[in-house]
Amino acid sequence: MAVVEIKGQNGGLVFVFGPGTIDEYTTELKKRFEANPLLFQGFSVTFRGDPIKNLSSEELGSLQRLCLDYGLTLAVPHVSKPARERDAGGKDIIIKRTLRSGQKIIHDGSIVILGDVHESAEVIASKDIIVLGRLEGVVHAGCFGDLSSIVLALKLMPRQVRIADKISLPPSDSAPNDHPELAYIEEGNICVREYGIPRPGKKRVSI
Repeated sequence: MAVVEIKGQNGGLVFVFGPGTIDEYTTELKKRFEANPLLFQGFSVTFRGDPIKNLSSEELGSLQRLCLDYGLTLAVPHVSKPARERDAGGKDIIIKRTLRSGQKIIHDGSIVILGDVHESAEVIASKDIIVLGRLEGVVHAGCFGDLSSIVLALKLMPRQVRIADKISLPPSDSAPNDHPELAYIEEGNICVREYGIPRPGKKRVSI
C-alpha cells in the first residue's frame, strides 16, 4: 500500500494513510499537490487510516494546513490518540466536567466546557470553544478553516491556541488576566482581549 492513497467519494476526496511517518506523509502529499495543483482545489478531504491515530495533534495540524494551503477544505475532524471522544456533528455540545491531562474532545460544532482544561488536554471544534473554567491545554477552534471562530475562557492560559490555520503560542511571561478573555482572528492574526465591550488598549496579544 502507498504511504497515502487518494480516492474519490461522494463528491470529495478521501486520503487513506498507510504505515509511515509525518515526514513521509508530508512529502507524498506535497508531491501529489504540486504535480497537478488545479486537480485538488475546491475539494473537501477526509483523512482515514489507523496509522494517523498515532500522530500528535501538532502533526495532524500540519497536514491540515498543508491541505488548506493547496485549496482543499477539511470535511471531517479526526483525532490521534486512544483517549478521545467523538460526538455527532451539526450541534453544539456541553461537557460538564474537567478535562484531565491526556484527554481529548473533538466535535463538528461548538464546544462548551463546564470545568477546566488541564495542560496536556486537547479540545478541537469546527466552531467556537468556550471554557467556563481554567484553560491550560491545547485548543483548536474553527478546525475546518472558519476564521470567525473564537476561543473564550474564564482563565485563558493555554499551551497553544489555534483558530482555523492560525497558531498562537502565548509568551512564557504572559500573566493570566483576572477577567474572562476572548481569542479571535483580526487582520490575519490571533488576538486576545478581555471579554465584553471592546475597549482601546485592552488587547493583550497579537501574534
